[in-house]
Amino acid sequence: MIGDPLPPRITEPERRRELLDSGAIYTAQRSVRGDAVSPDRRLKFDGVARYLQDTGQDHLRHVDYEDIHPYWVVRRTVIEILEGGEQPDILTVERWGSKMGSRWCNVRIGIDGQKGTRVETEAFWINFNIDTLTPSALSETFLSTFGAAAEPGVLRWKQWLDPKPHPDAVEVPFLLRAADLDIIQHVNNAVYWTALEEVLSTYPDLRERLPLRGIVEHNSALQLEDAPRLLAHREGDVVHAWLVAGDRTAAAMSVEALAE
Repeated sequence: MIGDPLPPRITEPERRRELLDSGAIYTAQRSVRGDAVSPDRRLKFDGVARYLQDTGQDHLRHVDYEDIHPYWVVRRTVIEILEGGEQPDILTVERWGSKMGSRWCNVRIGIDGQKGTRVETEAFWINFNIDTLTPSALSETFLSTFGAAAEPGVLRWKQWLDPKPHPDAVEVPFLLRAADLDIIQHVNNAVYWTALEEVLSTYPDLRERLPLRGIVEHNSALQLEDAPRLLAHREGDVVHAWLVAGDRTAAAMSVEALAE
C-alpha cells in the first residue's frame, strides 16, 4: 500500500461524547446526489472530495473558527472507498483532527451510508494567510479545541508520491474549464479527483474493484491558463497519474486496489 494506513476512528463512548460536545468531532448528514454517482451507480472520488470540502467548512462554522482561520490549502488527500453501497445513499459524515502541527493538521473524515456505503479519508490541510500567501500559525485555542481528538506528537510533512512522471506514461484527455475555478481563483481541489476519475475510466477492470484507495498530492497551484496535461502509468493494481503544466508537476496522484 502506498503511504501510511489511516488512523482508526475514535470509538470509546465516553471520550466520543466529550469530543462531540466540545466540537472536536463534528457530524453531519449528506445526501448523495446524481452528479456524485457514475452511470454504473458507483460513488465517484470527486463526489467524495466535494463532501469533504463542504463538511470542513461546516465544521469550522460549528466551532466558530470560520472567520479566524478562513483559508486552508490542502497538500494531500487520501480517499479509501471501502464499500460502494447502494446509490444514491444518505451518508453520515464524521470529522475530526487526527494530528496537529503549528500551521497545519491532518483531518480524518469517516463516512457511513444507510445503504452500505463506507469511506475513510484523511487530508493534510495548511492554514493559509491570503495576504502573504504563506502558511499561518494556528491559534492556541484552535489547537486545544480542534486538536483535542488528535493523536500525540507533532505533524510533519512527508511526501508519498513521486512528482516525476514515469517515462512510459501515456496522456489521458483532460481539459480545465472556467467553472473549475473557486473563490480564491485557483482550480478547486475536487477537480483533481475528477482528473483521477478520467484516468480510472481508461482502466475499467480496476474502476469496478473495491476497496480502492486514491491519493492526490498537490505540489503547486493550477491556473486556467496552465492547460495541464494528464499523464498516467499502470503497474499491476496501482495506477499513477500526474497533472503537468509546462516543466512542473502540479499534482501527483495514484489509485490502487486494496486487499479485501
